[in-house]
Amino acid sequence: MEKDILVLTATLGLRKSLWRTIDSVRRVGGERVRHVVIAPSSLICDLREQYPDTEFVAEPEESKGIYAALNFGFQKYGNEYRYLTYLNDDDFWLDDFKEIIDETTDGSHDIIYGKTRFVNRYGVKIDSQTCSGKFEDFTKLLQCGIILMTQQAAILRTKTFFDNGCFDESYKLCADTKLWALLSRKNVKHKYIGKEVAAYTIDKGHQLSSDHQLQENEHRRILSELALGKRSVSLTSLRFRLSNILTYAKRMLGLKGYRHEPVTNRVTQAMIVLLPWRIRRYVLNKYLLYDLSPTSHIGVSFIYPKFLKMDDGASIGNLNVAINLDAVIMGKNCIINRCNWITGFPTGTDSPHFAHDKHRRSELIMGDESSITKSHHIDCTNTVEMGEFAAIGGYNSQILTHSVDMYECRQDSKPITIGKYSLVATRSIITGGAQLPAYSVLCAGAYLGKKLEQEWMMYGGVPAKPIKEIPKSAKRFSRKQGYIY
Repeated sequence: MEKDILVLTATLGLRKSLWRTIDSVRRVGGERVRHVVIAPSSLICDLREQYPDTEFVAEPEESKGIYAALNFGFQKYGNEYRYLTYLNDDDFWLDDFKEIIDETTDGSHDIIYGKTRFVNRYGVKIDSQTCSGKFEDFTKLLQCGIILMTQQAAILRTKTFFDNGCFDESYKLCADTKLWALLSRKNVKHKYIGKEVAAYTIDKGHQLSSDHQLQENEHRRILSELALGKRSVSLTSLRFRLSNILTYAKRMLGLKGYRHEPVTNRVTQAMIVLLPWRIRRYVLNKYLLYDLSPTSHIGVSFIYPKFLKMDDGASIGNLNVAINLDAVIMGKNCIINRCNWITGFPTGTDSPHFAHDKHRRSELIMGDESSITKSHHIDCTNTVEMGEFAAIGGYNSQILTHSVDMYECRQDSKPITIGKYSLVATRSIITGGAQLPAYSVLCAGAYLGKKLEQEWMMYGGVPAKPIKEIPKSAKRFSRKQGYIY
């Protein structure tokens, strides 16, 4: 089938969520979509290596900004396609976007759009967009502070885009909103799909689009340029709110999928720990917005990161503590045994600590079948990531991502990576910026403070150095089940 839809993504290459954007376009768009990712020229080689089946192009050097990059891409490639759209590097299509694509087949509509799902950085739904099929009401609703639709869930005829002068590059956030406002005042043919077709990530403190003051200023500018005043209420806005009354009601009731903030009261959390597991899992999923598989399990432990995801078979034993971090992500059959202290320093706070690092994540990420045994201290001020089948074994190891930067006289942090199938043995110490390669062992009592590269190696000592090679016939490094009997 001939490709007739162009999708662009402009990225700085810093977000780990880019894979989800790429995967959704490939999976949902199929053979009809061409996806081009625009990135700084310095990152193109690394991104091509990371995503070998994806098309990358360098952003223009003469102009910067997301809308400059998008105009560049649409002008370079767009005339070859009937329809076009774009996704940010933390947005992604849902399966029902296929209906949007199907509606482009006869080419009779200028714009086709649906509803947007709001998700947190881990892809978990936290809200649903209020929307309407009356596209002609866009500017009237904008006057009342209501955005009728968003670009994640829309697709536009290429000719319509160019006839309206592309995106206004003087805007930082809302050039697409200005375009929709202009189109709504013309006799464009539109089609509305009343389903959630795309997801928009709300990641407080980590995205420019979370700058509500800037958005508000640019909305006022749009109204001024269109010679429209601002109104607080109108019959159009009342009709819009009535048509979305179920969504508003779900938000008020705090139903799952319509809550932005979890329960954070420590006394309440302590009481939840005492509930039987089935009831506790229901409460954790519903009121703390966690994502716990029916086959996961938590013992008598105080596990309250901002977000917790446990895949099938993942388990946390007794007397563990996990607090003050953004997330704990556990893959299939992961194990955290007992008496482990897992903590960090969450992002999105007003504290001056680590404020200089805008890309820090306070997370523990465990690949499938990985494990943490007993009595370890894991500091997740920055990301600690364990590959599949990796293990922190024995007792009393310290994984410390943060320390004082002596040169800058401030707290600083760096991520730690433990490669797949690797083992950290008893009483080891690993500090920020370190990497234990895949298929490796860090011997008991060793200290690791830098990135190591050579796989199939046993490392030991203070500081850790190569001791001897591990034969590739060693069965521990090819096992299919994480737990060893």
